[in-house]
Amino acid sequence: MGNQIRFACTALAASNKTGVLKKDENGYYELVVGALNVFNSIGQYYVYDQARDLFESSSTFMRRVKRGVLRGELGHPKPLPGMSEEQFAQRVMSIYEDNVCCHHKEIYLDFDRVKDDQGNPVIAIISRVYPSGPHGEQLRRSLDNPNENVCFSIRAFTDDFMDRGLCKRILRTIVTWDQVLEPGLAAAEKFKAPALEGAHVGASDRNTADFDHLFSRGQIERATKRNSMYGIAQESAILTGAELFQAMGWDTTETEGAKKPAFLQW
Repeated sequence: MGNQIRFACTALAASNKTGVLKKDENGYYELVVGALNVFNSIGQYYVYDQARDLFESSSTFMRRVKRGVLRGELGHPKPLPGMSEEQFAQRVMSIYEDNVCCHHKEIYLDFDRVKDDQGNPVIAIISRVYPSGPHGEQLRRSLDNPNENVCFSIRAFTDDFMDRGLCKRILRTIVTWDQVLEPGLAAAEKFKAPALEGAHVGASDRNTADFDHLFSRGQIERATKRNSMYGIAQESAILTGAELFQAMGWDTTETEGAKKPAFLQW
């Protein structure tokens, strides 16, 4: 129509995928939740070599996955009015039960099946995701809707550094992956899932179409000490201060002036 302007999802228009995502016999969906050796939306490069140990079975993070306790929230934590930096640091290190939308059963790396927008292979971070918790049904409906994309974003502490004009980002420890409206990494979405069902030959009309926060080491120290001092329960804390300090390589004997910054990426 000459007097109409139409906007539509074209993410699958050039592929043979339908937007239908199959689940396994236990109801888990195989989803791309992140990637390595790839640029994020603001031009930072996620490095694989220094991050690969996080995905070994002996890592603190993977032990948490094996225990079956890794859950994701609906949206990343946001600083509330009046919240101090220390309080916000403690919040982002935690998973709140009343905001859970999924369970991450298994996390692994895939080196072959996922490509970036230019067709280059990337190292995909794959999760087997089950919609659960107070927001689980909302996530399930989105995953089952063939016309709706679903995106995840990592919540992690990183080291960022410049290398010949390129900003490189090294994952030091991972809190979780949360469901978000748009991913920081283009590959971390339902429409890039390796298991997304393809259209049958001859079928018609089926192919329809980063936020950073900087915490100082001192703020992290005060966040963890504050809870201990006031006897605040830490049942929701999935990452402890001790684990974070070890992951960042911080020497507890360092002086205040030598403290290193930590970037929180989600």
